[in-house]
This record gives sequence, structure tokens and C-alpha cells, in this order.
Amino acid sequence: MKMEYQMGFLLSRAAWAMNNLVNRYLKENGLADVSVSYFAVLNALWESDGLSISDLGEKVQLEKSTMTSLIDRMEAADLLRRDDHPTDRRAYRIMLTPRGKNLESEVNEVSKKAFQQLTRRIPEKDLQISNEVCRKIIENAG
Repeated sequence: MKMEYQMGFLLSRAAWAMNNLVNRYLKENGLADVSVSYFAVLNALWESDGLSISDLGEKVQLEKSTMTSLIDRMEAADLLRRDDHPTDRRAYRIMLTPRGKNLESEVNEVSKKAFQQLTRRIPEKDLQISNEVCRKIIENAG
């Protein structure tokens, strides 16, 4: 396979494998209604609860339409809720529910376990290079 096809294929397969493993670990830990696709939003809210949908989308680099459906699913899983914005009647603040707040340590533990599994036998310097290469690919695409 040509390099220009291999790179995209391998990055896509690696992302799929990572997500699949994390979702499996979540299910094994009784968190079947939590998805790896929620992690960026959860992390952003653990850092700064009460963001608007647009601020949250900017922080996690997702379009507003994607954010809306993601927020709907996370709300159904009792991870967050929409509260009226105090100064803008057209906007909502996205707030973690008690369940969403309490999941931080469990999600971090699952992430750590998955990372250890996925990166075993890969030298630290290779992981650093891989991160830098991925950042440059993203930067070059923008």
C-alpha cells in the first residue's frame, strides 16, 4: 500500500482500536452508558463547569450541530444538564450533574488502564514522536 494511503488508514484504525478498547473497559466497569466520545466534553466541564454550548464546542473543537447531539446523549445518560444562561435568554450553560462530577476518577482510571494497554512495549521517545507527528498532521490539515 502506498504511503499516502497507509498513513490515513493506520491513523483511522489506531483511533478505532483505541476507542473500542476504552469503550470495552467502560462497559466492564459498569459504565456502558458512557462513551469515549464524551471524554473531551467531560474533561472540559471538570475543568470549567457551566460553559455555554458554543464555548464548550470551541474548547473541544466540535461544531455546534455535533455538540447539540452529543449534549442530548450525555443529558440522557444523566452526565450533564442544560441550565438557563444568567445573561443570555437564547443560551444555556452546560452543567455537570452529580453523576457527571463523580465519574472523573473512574473515567481517569479507565483511560489510564487503556493507555497502558495500548502503549505497552512502545518506548517513551516513540510515543512523544507519535504525538508530535499527529499534532503536525492536524496543524497541516487546518
